[in-house]
Amino acid sequence: MSHLPISLFTLLSVVACAPVSSNEPPPGGDDGEESTASSKPRMKSGPLPPEEQIRVGPGLGDASCNAEAAQRFVGRNADDDTVRAAVSASGAKAVRVIEPDMMVTMDYRGDRLNIRVDDNGKIIGIACG
Repeated sequence: MSHLPISLFTLLSVVACAPVSSNEPPPGGDDGEESTASSKPRMKSGPLPPEEQIRVGPGLGDASCNAEAAQRFVGRNADDDTVRAAVSASGAKAVRVIEPDMMVTMDYRGDRLNIRVDDNGKIIGIACG
């Protein structure tokens, strides 16, 4: 039995995982000259401006949360009744109570009320998202 197929498979697997680098400059040159009208504009790297970001997920098309309407609950204890009242006042469809040093996702939801509390359970901030 030949070991050629196994050796070839191993070699191709290693090569496929190897990083690829190029020392060639990007098309269009990067020598400081302005591009001509016939060349395509170059994309700038970095984050897009907020109005151009693409966002997907639940609650993004529904900005039903109004944090201003729930600000009167700041300073109160975040018991179940207060949290329900804040959600009702804001019109949010979801809520999360965020305790100190609690890990939370950074996803944005326009229908979610975020209630930040201190170590004693007192509401210190209310925001949508």
